[in-house]
Amino acid sequence: MFVVSINFKTASEDLRGRLSLSDEDALDYMKRLRQDGVKECVYLSTCNRLEVYGVGEYQKATRLLARYTDTNVSELRDYLLVFQGEDALRHLFRVTSGLESMVIGEDEILGQVKRAYFQAQSAGCLGEEFHPIFQAALGAAKRVKTETLLSKTSVSVATIGAAYCHKFFEGPKKVLMIGAGGEIGKKMGMDLLSYGDCEITATIHRTHMSDPRIRAIPYESRYQAVDEADIIISATKSPHYTLTAAHLKELTPRRRLFVDLAVPRDLDEEIARLPGVSMISIDDFQKLAKENNQVKMTQMAVAEEIIDEAMDDLVKENLFRKFMPRMEGLTSRHTGGIAHFIFEYKKEASARELQTFINVLERMGR
Repeated sequence: MFVVSINFKTASEDLRGRLSLSDEDALDYMKRLRQDGVKECVYLSTCNRLEVYGVGEYQKATRLLARYTDTNVSELRDYLLVFQGEDALRHLFRVTSGLESMVIGEDEILGQVKRAYFQAQSAGCLGEEFHPIFQAALGAAKRVKTETLLSKTSVSVATIGAAYCHKFFEGPKKVLMIGAGGEIGKKMGMDLLSYGDCEITATIHRTHMSDPRIRAIPYESRYQAVDEADIIISATKSPHYTLTAAHLKELTPRRRLFVDLAVPRDLDEEIARLPGVSMISIDDFQKLAKENNQVKMTQMAVAEEIIDEAMDDLVKENLFRKFMPRMEGLTSRHTGGIAHFIFEYKKEASARELQTFINVLERMGR
């Protein structure tokens, strides 16, 4: 197993956006990777990371990603993190549990990994090895969420963004949300409403917002709505800008906050030059998350123990599954309830101890 990772620790927001694939291209990429000899693969893309999980040669995943994104392979390698074997397995568990996120313990990543897993499954890119691995990683992440304070105090990018908007100035605020139908947009909208000082207008392409507290307008009316808004938030998957500075030149000058939660960026960076405008993007939340992460560090050890236990159980199950076909021959040679004993031993032993025990049993059966 390998993991090829490009994330907020290694690459800028701009580069991550340039390397991100659409859902359609991601499916095509995984299928092509299988044709190139990678036995199983999962493509994961979020605001803060782009990762390819595979069984085979990681160089094939890197070269193909470079071709799909029109990027020089040597440039791509400057930003890559590569994990193999047990390190790759641990990386997946940590990512899924939110321990590798910009905001430690954030909620969205579990759903994003699950979506990537199901997408790869529907594309026929999963097999005997990845099914139990991803199921175990998702199970460990749920335990971390329910059994540690990371989940009880978890703060997502959307939650931090909502808090930042709430503190932008005191008193009632008019908020325009572009892309409120997406996962982050919905969560941020609900967080903003919880403060009780935001009047929200949302532009939505396909999804209807059922909350009566949110006024829905057509996407085409977004520029008119900007003039009335104090805070403008954009969180879409559009390959193009949702707002440009050129179309906002007639904007009534006053204090406004623009929040860009998209990768690639939704908002033209020139908007920040308009009178009275402040702008914050997804990378800026790394600074906002720092204090929150320091509080959560005390719970990291608990989460790591859960991951260690889940990984050990996974390795044991894999060892035992491979050993079971040879069980019948051994039990026919050794009486006295050896099968029952082995099952009990499996429950108590670590993966390393079980491997050693199986090695001895196999020598005894020769």
